[in-house]
Amino acid sequence: MNKGDFFTLYWDGIALTVCVVGFYQEEKTGEDIVVLALVQQENLVHIPLDQLEEIPVEGKLVN
Repeated sequence: MNKGDFFTLYWDGIALTVCVVGFYQEEKTGEDIVVLALVQQENLVHIPLDQLEEIPVEGKLVN
């Protein structure tokens, strides 16, 4: 599992698309935690990377 990966989880018979946003280690327990974002397929936008600057966004994009 890598940052940026998309995959499908099934929860109570419902398919959920999620994206891996990041990872961290819980301070108190040392447990590895993954941060996931729930993604709705109809909200996905696919654009060429070189056109990303043409999209109006507030602030700067940070990875």
